[in-house]
Amino acid sequence: MFELEQTYDLKALTALNRAARKTVRRRYMWLRAAVWLLLAVSLGVLLLSLAYGLFDVREDWGMLVCIAVMALFLAFDDRLNGWVSLRQMLPGTAHSVTTFTKEDYVVTTDTIETRYRYGDITRLCAQGDYLFFFLGKKHGQIFDLRGLRNGSAAEFRQFIEHTTGMTFQTV
Repeated sequence: MFELEQTYDLKALTALNRAARKTVRRRYMWLRAAVWLLLAVSLGVLLLSLAYGLFDVREDWGMLVCIAVMALFLAFDDRLNGWVSLRQMLPGTAHSVTTFTKEDYVVTTDTIETRYRYGDITRLCAQGDYLFFFLGKKHGQIFDLRGLRNGSAAEFRQFIEHTTGMTFQTV
């Protein structure tokens, strides 16, 4: 039996959103590629218009704003989604203690206790000190290995892989 204590914060939820984007929400990558392409074309048009003296800041300020918004979106997308996730958390659910047994695992917060079956996990991912359990495309759980109370991180990973029959995908 393993027990893990953690607090959901912006760093953890940013990592969870990054892992989801790179694994279970791969179709989202098409949107990012389209924005990268649009950004490259916009910068190209901007540079050409500057080179030929066609750009006027007073009239074409909207293009600069669009380029800035696209660049910010690409740079801080996962962090923004993590911030939105943090804002949507119910009061009393930011801190949890999870107990892992052979049959299931129980997540206990200040307000509720929820039991999950290992069979509901669709994908396992790992990144640094974080492990991610995805229960579909829209629901993910993050576990910070620094909060592991008993056993080592390697033993815990091996236990989860053996119990679920899956292996961790590195993000």
